[in-house]
Amino acid sequence: GERFKCIEYDYLKRSFYMDFNSYINAIWGLIGAMSSTVVCLVTFQKLKRFKEEKVKELHSKYSAIKRLANDMDHNYSEILLILSGLTTKVLTKSEIQWFINEPGAFSKLEQYEKAGGRYCEINIKESEFSLTERVSTLKKRAIERFKIIGVGVGLLAVFSGMWGLIIYNVNTAHLFYLGLAAWFIYFLLILWGVNLFLGDINRALRLQGKPI
Repeated sequence: GERFKCIEYDYLKRSFYMDFNSYINAIWGLIGAMSSTVVCLVTFQKLKRFKEEKVKELHSKYSAIKRLANDMDHNYSEILLILSGLTTKVLTKSEIQWFINEPGAFSKLEQYEKAGGRYCEINIKESEFSLTERVSTLKKRAIERFKIIGVGVGLLAVFSGMWGLIIYNVNTAHLFYLGLAAWFIYFLLILWGVNLFLGDINRALRLQGKPI
């Protein structure tokens, strides 16, 4: 009888700890879910505030440039200084006037910067963004993409061959790992460059046409 009571006591004790651990795990899970929700909400609010501040800043610069554009010849340098915070391109006076007067154009200035003058330009006559001659047709865009990928693969092949020869001739574990690390860095840089240029083409495609 005593042995049976001990076994029963141990069973109840284990059951209690198992139930207690289950409750603790459930509480920790609930706390984790609540924490994740709070973090998401805080991040969302920060992004929202950042976007609002960016819109306000853009509007402030637009208002300042529009006011200065009344005397473009005299204020051209100051306008370029304000625009330097939005784009690295040196816009002509007629392009600045177009960005100010064309509805929706000024808000696309940052996208125009990212698209790059290599693939996108301003067609003032048609009052729109247009593709440059380099990527003006589907065939030309395919050729341009092929060139970009080809250059990337070619550079990677050159670096791979160079480090392969060095490792083969020296043949030490230290140099092997050094060469492998260097090759990986080259690979990431080349991949980044290829993706950047391909992205420029896609951005130019999305940007072409009327600003609105």
